[in-house]
Amino acid sequence: MKSTIYHTADRFDVANIRITIVLLCVAAMIPMSGCTESLGGCGAGYDEMYGGYDYNFSIIQIASDNSLNVTVHLLNGGGGWFENSDEFEEEQTIWVSLDIKMSDGTEKEINPQSQGWLVNGNAGNGSYWGTNLYFSSPAGFCDVGCEEIRFSAGDEFGFVYYDGTCDTSPWIDIA
Repeated sequence: MKSTIYHTADRFDVANIRITIVLLCVAAMIPMSGCTESLGGCGAGYDEMYGGYDYNFSIIQIASDNSLNVTVHLLNGGGGWFENSDEFEEEQTIWVSLDIKMSDGTEKEINPQSQGWLVNGNAGNGSYWGTNLYFSSPAGFCDVGCEEIRFSAGDEFGFVYYDGTCDTSPWIDIA
């Protein structure tokens, strides 16, 4: 009868090999797991996890009456209802807000229910964001100075990202 004797060093080598294999697998999966901005973009997993929903600003303008007009453009993906619609019997499916940093250091959050603001989408009689979402402030809103804006949008499944950056709501300078 032949017996096999294992040395303690052999058991550690097997354990080290297994740990090394697990670490290599985890490292290989990171680029596929969604936003991997540090690797040069959002990666292939971004489209799978988030549908590739991206937006940019097609208009950021302070008018002569110091009102602020912003158009958020959906680059790809689907839009959504951002207000309940009795006419179309739809409940809100996407949440949108616009933050404005004022020159005096204060911040103002604007959403579709904000007093004095017009917030309209380009479909569903203005309550659906298909490709464009419009924010228009009352006259004089930027009298104290509007410095930066930040837009946020999302639903129960995730967020809409800024122009392929893997960032949901970066601050953007108002020119």
